[in-house]
Amino acid sequence: MEAAIEILSSQLEPQTKTKIIPLTQILNHHAANDIYAPIHVPPFNRSAMDGYAVNSCITKGATRKNPVKLKVLAQLVAGPEKINPMDNSQAVRIMTGAPMPDEFDAVVKQEDTNYGDDEVEIYAEAEPYMNYAKIGEDIQKDRLIIKKATRLMPIHSGILATLGIDKVEVFEPLKIGLICSGSELVELGQALQWGQIYDSNRYLFAAKLKELNVELVLNIKQKDDSKEIKMVIEQFVEDVDMFITTGGVSVGVKDIMHDVVKELGAKRLFWRVNIRPGTSVLASVYRDKPILSLSGNPFAALTAFELLFRPMLSSFMQTEVYTCKRKKAVLMNDYKKESKQRRLVQAYYENGQVFLLSGKYAASILSTMQGCNCLIDLEAGTPPVQKGEKVEIIML
Repeated sequence: MEAAIEILSSQLEPQTKTKIIPLTQILNHHAANDIYAPIHVPPFNRSAMDGYAVNSCITKGATRKNPVKLKVLAQLVAGPEKINPMDNSQAVRIMTGAPMPDEFDAVVKQEDTNYGDDEVEIYAEAEPYMNYAKIGEDIQKDRLIIKKATRLMPIHSGILATLGIDKVEVFEPLKIGLICSGSELVELGQALQWGQIYDSNRYLFAAKLKELNVELVLNIKQKDDSKEIKMVIEQFVEDVDMFITTGGVSVGVKDIMHDVVKELGAKRLFWRVNIRPGTSVLASVYRDKPILSLSGNPFAALTAFELLFRPMLSSFMQTEVYTCKRKKAVLMNDYKKESKQRRLVQAYYENGQVFLLSGKYAASILSTMQGCNCLIDLEAGTPPVQKGEKVEIIML
């Protein structure tokens, strides 16, 4: 598996194409450059509390029994109202976010006062810069905010908005052509005839690719005809960065992807990976575009996709965020099979413990994957594993 990942990841050069998009569209894209703060946040000294702006030194000794009484000079709220110089021996009623007058260095929260309008009683001492948000307290101007290749999440939208940045240059997403083959496959909404099944892989992988912010240029179901699949690949090869196919990669009569590779004159990188499920993987390159051909069996295809495609995407987007992470966990059920071949078992991980999922395990069964958030990685030759033993898991 590790060799397969290395071979595949080397087939995609890191993305260099970029585009500028509005802030509202940046979710899951990757920053094309380092982004620096063009302003301070906040851009002025402001109140962090509803209360009264004061000169902290004149509140010394203030208590409820012995309040400090001050004249209220004005009321300030958040907004662009200009502040004239004020007498710092008195107080100013101030709301959260309002600019602090230069003459005052603290805010007494209103709960420590009598809420006075013309005159206020202060019931607690104020320390210098108490409830006082200094200019640049959140973000200093020229600070590095987002590193190049960072996957942009909702928090980045908020931070960039506070900086007044409304457009971001991002890397263009990976463009994929998805071809799911099988003459037995039927479109949703049509009645099934004897021997037919609904096409699930096309919807499964379209959703997975969307989750990974991959642009799906092509998404089609194709019958088992090597010449037709060859024509589709030739037609779209200039529009995509790579192809993913499902079906036709084993050794049966209809396993026609081997013929497609030959008819295209594509270079075969490898066939089969020493894992189970997911053994049947055919990797090739046509006109410098990788073709990752997966099994038609849903769980086998999904397992190979998670383990092999994600590192390719990480390499392309210049980040490791998509590559599955590994960790150790305590197995909470007995796994009674001997693993003659390297085996990947779907499971659920939580708080250092990993649980086998109920249901039948087979390469063609997809429903058991509900609730699966990891794979237990059992090396070839591993005997049955007992509850309480530590195992290595791959987080999905």
